[in-house]
Amino acid sequence: MEALIVDDVLFTRLIVEEALHVAELRKNIKFFSIEHADSLKTAMEKIKQRKFKLVITDIKLKDGLGIELAKHIKSINPETIVIALTMYPVEFEKNRETFDEFIKKPISPKELELKLEKFL
Repeated sequence: MEALIVDDVLFTRLIVEEALHVAELRKNIKFFSIEHADSLKTAMEKIKQRKFKLVITDIKLKDGLGIELAKHIKSINPETIVIALTMYPVEFEKNRETFDEFIKKPISPKELELKLEKFL
């Protein structure tokens, strides 16, 4: 499975990547690649280059909104799982139809595992 983590904070991207590796070990999931993007622009470029099965994106990015990214992804590849990262669950609730699920910051590897189980 290919995954893309989109957040403008490197530490958050690294925590999410580590949580994906933990899920990989516990749930027998295989990530063939885990890529990072630090902005909406970079994420859009990566999505043009390859198809991702899983995208985990912050809702508020430095150059746009993860909501725009999620809508774009779903328009070209509706089967991609798009999970929102947010400190404000209300933001997710307002955009529930755009995302498949959300994870509240700070990120818990266990919570990410549980959310992934729904889709894998």
